[in-house]
Amino acid sequence: MTGALAAMAAGAGLRPEPGPPAELRARCDGPTFHAAVGRLAQTGILADLFATTRPDQPARLTAVLHTAHDPRWLVVETELAGRDFPSLTPTVHAASWYEREIQEMHGLEAEGHPAPAPLRLHDWPADRPPMGARPTPPGAVPHVPRWEAPPTVEGQGVFQLPLGPVRSGPQESARFLFSSGGEDLVAVTPRLGYKFRAVERMAEGLPADRALLLAERVAGTSAFANALAFARAAERALGLAVAPQAERARTALAELERLRHHTHALGRLAEATGLGVAAAQYALLTEESLRLAAELTGHRYLRGSLVLGGCRAGLDGPAWGRLGQRATAWARRASRIRSILDATATFRDRLDTTAILEPAAAAAHHLVGPVARASGLDRDCRRDHPFAAYAAVAFPVPTAGTGDAAARATILLDEMDQALAILDQLAAGAVPPAPWDPGRGRGAALGWAEAPAGEALHALELDLDGRVVRWRARPPAVVNWHPFAQACASGNNLTDYPVIEASFALAPAEFDR
Repeated sequence: MTGALAAMAAGAGLRPEPGPPAELRARCDGPTFHAAVGRLAQTGILADLFATTRPDQPARLTAVLHTAHDPRWLVVETELAGRDFPSLTPTVHAASWYEREIQEMHGLEAEGHPAPAPLRLHDWPADRPPMGARPTPPGAVPHVPRWEAPPTVEGQGVFQLPLGPVRSGPQESARFLFSSGGEDLVAVTPRLGYKFRAVERMAEGLPADRALLLAERVAGTSAFANALAFARAAERALGLAVAPQAERARTALAELERLRHHTHALGRLAEATGLGVAAAQYALLTEESLRLAAELTGHRYLRGSLVLGGCRAGLDGPAWGRLGQRATAWARRASRIRSILDATATFRDRLDTTAILEPAAAAAHHLVGPVARASGLDRDCRRDHPFAAYAAVAFPVPTAGTGDAAARATILLDEMDQALAILDQLAAGAVPPAPWDPGRGRGAALGWAEAPAGEALHALELDLDGRVVRWRARPPAVVNWHPFAQACASGNNLTDYPVIEASFALAPAEFDR
């Protein structure tokens, strides 16, 4: 049913036109934008909402939406007459963090936003938004400490306990303020943004192939997936075709990254529940997948393996053979570790009913990836918006309905099996996709990939010389951190917190881009 998105857009008063392949694009005035996006997000999915501010043009808002049963994306744009716009948040909860980000990063104002507090910046002057129309010279931003009153939770015996932003072990910088009454976890207030890098601004003016290096560095946990989404956006904007064998190699490397991410996340879960042997076994699988990545591409985190229009790691016959052998061996070991976990009552007891994220809440936040699938949302970018060689391989999309830590662990375990099965199909010579015709380059396009934590969506605008005018990176953590606090306060206690954070497997770096 390939006309579902077009019919929805027409029903919302838009007149979309074909853009790059798999995209519909519509321009409209401000009131139409607000009404149409608000209506479309009630039945469809708001995948992104962002601003573009340039000194020589009016500020622009862009919304990206999609729906089930249609592989296309709808990109809706409007120009603002001034510096403010009506907030969508009162009717579309998923828009809340996008609009808060627009306010502090671009200096625009979402009128009527119910909670317009800063989201990412801690010590940035309010009159110099880092993505605003006036570029800020490097080193010229004064340090402006910003006092933020902590949330208050009243009640007999309630106290507050901060964790972070500097934490022990390899954990990324983030602060979590626990409000607790004895052992009960009344509320958790996360604070991210401690390592803001402004990669989107840094990319402006760079040739697309050089900006690809920044996309690889959005986060180490999803270096390849974000680079792939960026590369596909650039290829679609420039009209570059990708050879089938390169698409096959890209698919294999994406699944190798997913396998490494999931083994690491499961190792953290095992450690959080006191299962040292299982944690060590998953750590070993993680290290072996990193070493195989280095053997195949020259980099443990797959950086440098992509080029625009292809894949530097071509994967010859012997490489495919090694990949297939490792996948078979890893599948046996993963099955054995999983059976031990399933038979360990203390592991399941710690996860069951912990940090429940109800399906209705997941749907309201328009979540992505394993967190969404654990709450019953049947969404997977590889199947719903096929890219690389995913249309040529068979794989199920696992879902669960309970939305607790146990469900999230089950999805990670199922997707480990899924990744290994995909690698086995590719290594065995699964039929590669037909050559993809990207159409004529149009200067602006979307790129997407299913990162280990969910859909990564990148929007790219290039000038006539192929240099970046605007790059919007929306990794999965930008979406999935939103309901984290809600899940934490669903009847848990302080000792549950390590399990909660490990089960979500979210990267602060993706948010701090």
